[in-house]
Amino acid sequence: MISFRCELLSADQLAMLAAGPLPSGLTASEARRSLHRDLYLDTPDDSLGRRGIVCRLRTRADGEGTLTLRIASSPVNLEVATHGADVADALGARNAVTRRLRGIVDPASLHVRVDLEVDRLTRSALSDWLGRARLAIHLDRVSVHRNGSTGAASFFQMCAHRLRGGDTELVELERALEQQHGIRPSGLGARERAELALKWARLDDGSRGRRPPYSDRINRVAAGAGGSAPPPFLDAELSLLSFQHRVLALAEDATTPLAERLRFLSIVSANVDEFFMVRMAGLSAAAGEPGEEQADGGLTPSEQIAAISESVREIGARQAVCLRDCLAELSKRGIHLRRWSELSPEQQDVLAARFRDDIQPLLTPFAMTLSPGHPLPRLAHLSLAIATIVRNRAGGPPRFAELELPRGAPRFFAVDDPDARVFVSLEEVVQGNLEAMYPDSTLEQAFVFRVTRTAELELDEAGADDLLDEVARAAGQRGFGVAVRLEVDRGMPGILRALLLEDLRREQVAAETTLSDVEEVDGLLDLTALTQLDLPGDVVPRYPRLAIIDPFAGARSVFDVVSRGDVLVHHPFESFAATVGRFIREAADDPAVLAVKITLYRVGDPSPIADALLDAARAGKAVTAFVELKARFDEAVNVTWARALEAAGGHVVRGLVGYKNHAKVALVVRREGESLKRFVHIGTGNYNVRSGEQYTDLSLFSCDETIASDVAHLFNDLTGLSEPPRRASRELLVAPHHLLPGVIERIEREAAIARAGRPARITAKMNGLSDPDVVRALYRASQDGVEIDLVVRGICTLAPGVPGRSERIRVRSVIGRFLEHSRIYRFLNDGDPAYFIGSADLRPRNLRRRVELLVPVTNAGHRRRLDAILDAYTNDPTAWALDPNGDYARSGESGPSAQEAMMKEAMKRDRG
Repeated sequence: MISFRCELLSADQLAMLAAGPLPSGLTASEARRSLHRDLYLDTPDDSLGRRGIVCRLRTRADGEGTLTLRIASSPVNLEVATHGADVADALGARNAVTRRLRGIVDPASLHVRVDLEVDRLTRSALSDWLGRARLAIHLDRVSVHRNGSTGAASFFQMCAHRLRGGDTELVELERALEQQHGIRPSGLGARERAELALKWARLDDGSRGRRPPYSDRINRVAAGAGGSAPPPFLDAELSLLSFQHRVLALAEDATTPLAERLRFLSIVSANVDEFFMVRMAGLSAAAGEPGEEQADGGLTPSEQIAAISESVREIGARQAVCLRDCLAELSKRGIHLRRWSELSPEQQDVLAARFRDDIQPLLTPFAMTLSPGHPLPRLAHLSLAIATIVRNRAGGPPRFAELELPRGAPRFFAVDDPDARVFVSLEEVVQGNLEAMYPDSTLEQAFVFRVTRTAELELDEAGADDLLDEVARAAGQRGFGVAVRLEVDRGMPGILRALLLEDLRREQVAAETTLSDVEEVDGLLDLTALTQLDLPGDVVPRYPRLAIIDPFAGARSVFDVVSRGDVLVHHPFESFAATVGRFIREAADDPAVLAVKITLYRVGDPSPIADALLDAARAGKAVTAFVELKARFDEAVNVTWARALEAAGGHVVRGLVGYKNHAKVALVVRREGESLKRFVHIGTGNYNVRSGEQYTDLSLFSCDETIASDVAHLFNDLTGLSEPPRRASRELLVAPHHLLPGVIERIEREAAIARAGRPARITAKMNGLSDPDVVRALYRASQDGVEIDLVVRGICTLAPGVPGRSERIRVRSVIGRFLEHSRIYRFLNDGDPAYFIGSADLRPRNLRRRVELLVPVTNAGHRRRLDAILDAYTNDPTAWALDPNGDYARSGESGPSAQEAMMKEAMKRDRG
């Protein structure tokens, strides 16, 4: 190797390489600055360029220069000294260059095709024993001109040249640049890059755009400067992303079992994908219009997007480091995720055959061009794709193309290895065999990228003849929304980024959104696929098996147990399948059961719950299911179950126009002797066995007649009125009409008690808190003297600990092995505490646009149990505490987490 050239992405990257230490530990001189001008000469029809020939006149600031001729198809590389910048004089002289030129074209026909002004910083490296440099490294800012234009376009590049000695150091520098900075050698010459910069000048700057670091805390401190009070709400979007940072901390924790660290990395990636799919389109098109939870958080939409971009970049950077750590740990256990170049020839041959048979037939390359007659195909949602730079072997300009990787192919391929367990990613296999896709061309570079699109369904609820058919139609269109995110391999050059951005911008014109930046990924794209790695459990540690308790063990039936009194169950420490699942299964099989009514939000597939309902309907029981067809990302599954239940003879309510039914409630009517008895289940979680094993939730089983009557009225309203229930329940708090006023009323009651000088306290656990009316009520209660402890897993727009506003409010977030999902609300109520559990968080969507319910818990033993649960969470030494600025920090205390303590208690009960 004599030299290599790389494109740099920004002036900051150039400055870093010019002033800082060089990769691979090379010692280098300080940078010396020089200026020169490069004139690339060709015929009007570019006959030299088409044949891979470069003719260049370079002039330095002192007027001296060189005329160079390079022919790609031969080792010819001629260079002669010149005086002055006059092209005619240089071409009219008799020298080796002009003599060779005359054998190709008439030198008089050559004109300046591209004019480059180069501001160069040069560093010398690796001096030998005589003090002579062995490497020269040029860092250039190149301004491109054509036809006298000024500053038409620009780009940055690095060129490294071996001056003497072997090429070991140059190869090491090339490798280190890619490993440390994602910079790869480019096959594009300076003229070709300059011509592309001119052609796509309107694109190129956007591809390198980088927003400055941004933090929500800094913004809100600035907003509160000059004595004004800080905004009353934390930013909702940043709060959602903050939750991802806390989940990521579990993956970064070396004490987390290795397989679980990879799982948490996958979860974070899936959650960030969902954030973009659900939240970003509205922000991008906001133009000042407030979204769901954009109360007065002190941020404009553009500021939110800037802050979100910075937060997501930080998440990505932390994920990359964490993944490298995890892969290193896997390597210690004999499990390797390898690059194509790291495989043996025999392993490459096996995968090449797999590529030819199973992958190549599914690949279709498409040219990337700005030609309106040849648009790039719509880039698929969440699919990996590869952007390539290829060149015809006979010469000519570079060509750009993209090809989408087949969705049906495995993401990782296992490779036989006598000494280890080896995996290779799909993109590595494809990149390693791309030459087969371009038999007449040379593949110069290939880069992976991924597009995320909006996922909200466009439903015409009011105008649809059948909501089920409308949801099925809209769900089938998911993945065709506007692009809101572009992730690229961090080594992807600016011109490829620009082409991808431009294609996506064309789509966005009608949608009135703007995708102005790319997200660089250092390493593997789409970490959701990590769960697809087949890791042996005896080699890669996982969480130990949870000792699950069966509260109904030994009972003849669930109905017998519940008839003796209410039962409170805490999942997953107490079995979901053996309690909720058994309840529905016994209702289906028991001949005495006449009717089953249930709400289904995320039932899953497969689903023992849905199977039991099908059996009940086929057995002739009166099965009524309110299937929420609009449950995000579960629409298609729910449509399938709704149709199956109807086919089995069940009655299906398909939804409410403008609302979702998020309540978790079931009613079973059973004949006992000469009378009918009603049994109720109300939960905080879905009727989903899988989430019942992975989420913390609560279930209340009861045959209390008042509660059963309230639930019966709820179902009657849902099925008979086709609108959210309006009547007030005797015991339940039901949204959207009564739950919010009921919560506000109880908060204000505590405030009145505190103003009277008596103890007042609110303790609550929930997934999210962002309803502005609830937040303001809690602020007022704090100011009146109410002590408030909140355990909020995710989004929280309440700022605790603000003097004069919320100094009596403490907010914690608990993140652990299980997803915290239970909702508990406890009000001290002047010594007569009120307890509620249910499906509702304190967010606008839960309180105002959904059917939700909270049920009171009155049994003294159950209340003591809820006290113990709340105490465990509010005193969890591993919890994250929220400060007034919106930042979370762990206390640093030692001791088992709340989840660990509950698992230990379950283990004791299981053994006892």
